[in-house]
Amino acid sequence: MWSLYFLIVLALSCMGGEKKFSSDQGPTLSGEINSKRDLIQFAYQNYALACIAIADGNYEEAEIYLKEALKNDKNSPYLLMKLSQVLVENGKMEEALVFAQKAVDLTPDNLKAREFLAKIYSRLRKFDLAISQYREILTEDPGNKNVRLNLTTLFIRLKRYDPALDEVSILIKNDPELIIAHYYKGRINLELKEYDSAKESFLKALEIDSKFVPALMDLAALYNTTDEVDRAIETYKNILLFYPTNTVARERLIDLYYKTGQEKLAEDNMEEMKRIFSPGDLERKRLGLIYLRYGKLNKSIEELKSIVSAWPDDQEARYYLGTALEGNEDLAEAYENFDLLDPASSYFINARMHMAYILERQENPDKAINLLKETIDHKRDNPRLYLMLTSFYEIKEEYLNAVDILKEGLKYNEKNTELLYRLGVVLDKLKRNEECLERMEMVIKINPKHADALNYIGYTYADKGIYLDRALELVERAIKYKPDSGYIIDSLGWIYFQKGQYDRALEELKKAVALCPEDPTINEHLGDVYVKRSDYGEALKIYKRALSLKNADEERLKGKIKDVMEHLKGNVP
Repeated sequence: MWSLYFLIVLALSCMGGEKKFSSDQGPTLSGEINSKRDLIQFAYQNYALACIAIADGNYEEAEIYLKEALKNDKNSPYLLMKLSQVLVENGKMEEALVFAQKAVDLTPDNLKAREFLAKIYSRLRKFDLAISQYREILTEDPGNKNVRLNLTTLFIRLKRYDPALDEVSILIKNDPELIIAHYYKGRINLELKEYDSAKESFLKALEIDSKFVPALMDLAALYNTTDEVDRAIETYKNILLFYPTNTVARERLIDLYYKTGQEKLAEDNMEEMKRIFSPGDLERKRLGLIYLRYGKLNKSIEELKSIVSAWPDDQEARYYLGTALEGNEDLAEAYENFDLLDPASSYFINARMHMAYILERQENPDKAINLLKETIDHKRDNPRLYLMLTSFYEIKEEYLNAVDILKEGLKYNEKNTELLYRLGVVLDKLKRNEECLERMEMVIKINPKHADALNYIGYTYADKGIYLDRALELVERAIKYKPDSGYIIDSLGWIYFQKGQYDRALEELKKAVALCPEDPTINEHLGDVYVKRSDYGEALKIYKRALSLKNADEERLKGKIKDVMEHLKGNVP
């Protein structure tokens, strides 16, 4: 504060007398000196005003004063750095970079300025330039712990683990008791899945400080990853012994108790949270989310209602309250809570999708459609909105509208395979088969592992009895990516059927029916194979089962049953 007062006093003292020059005489040497002195004085007047603005948290005003100061003292490294710092506060990173770079150019030995420049480069994702600055600082000052830690952090962020480990090793060599270095070494090894080395580093950090929470938290998570659940539980219990208000550790401990069937201990910990925190405390929000996760909806609703009552703008609590109410079949109240989400909230889109689903359950698809259209206006590049809106058009069998909305979505997500795939499906429903296959081919060109598109093309060919070799190749690829899909296995069986390989078809279609016993088409395919094998009794049984299933083609199946019964009566040769 003394330095700020000094500058303010200096500034005020410089606001006096006006310098005068004779109109008929050229400037003297003394006049030039006085003129330069005036410029410096004006610069520091503005600097003093900038300091006051910064002290008040008014960085935009500080930026104005500092720019005025630099007009009068253009090559002041200090003013350049101060302005750069203020510009960072104002979010003007590119402009801040210009002034920081100039300050470094003027004073290349100023390592603090270089460090600040490196941070700006990092914020601007110019990582190689940031690394270069950190390296230059360390060349001049190899013992600079903070800079080496910053460099290590940057390497970890970039997933460049080998150089990160090199920097950590230097830090530990220079200071074996540097806890953060051991912790970083553990984090790096954790990312590399070198679990034993990670444990060793975390334990070393905890030797230095047994209450170091980051190491305790990561060690507990690591024990859980390596199925050392008892150790994970003990570690979380230790954290809570030191820090009973650590809700993240408490939540993870509760999850582990549920995972290991120790529900009573889980509930004891939830009661402990109630004892530590009062209703409406933000920390109790975690409790509401835990109750929701484990299906204890009434308790979840009770907790989350107390949160939104105390904190009506808490978007997370409001969203999950709506979710709990919806799960509890309180649809009207759920809708009201979802409707209170702010459009700027990260939960807004999901909330609107829940609202649309509630409207569909209330048999009001038109209102759901209008709601989704409005929501798309808020977020035009969200593919899930277009997909959900399409599903409502499909329910109403308004397939042309579905095509239009999917094409609109693709304007903003031209390579989104789910939008393309769904467009292909809708075009197929419109009997525009060539267009459908074009879209499916586009999908597998973008994503060669898209099992559903591979299967769609393969099954379409098989159903038409064309291009069976390519159909087989596509479906076999699809099975690699979804080996347990009854629908894809059905396609494989159907291709073998069309190829006349009935034994292989029977083998695959039996698998498909086992996986999808309620699908009438798959059952019908199995019946068709039995007919080809002249096993009419088995075919009749399968056809009758297919006929009993939802969405069965009754007319076709009744015709097949009639034919099979004729065979069984001996009336068909």
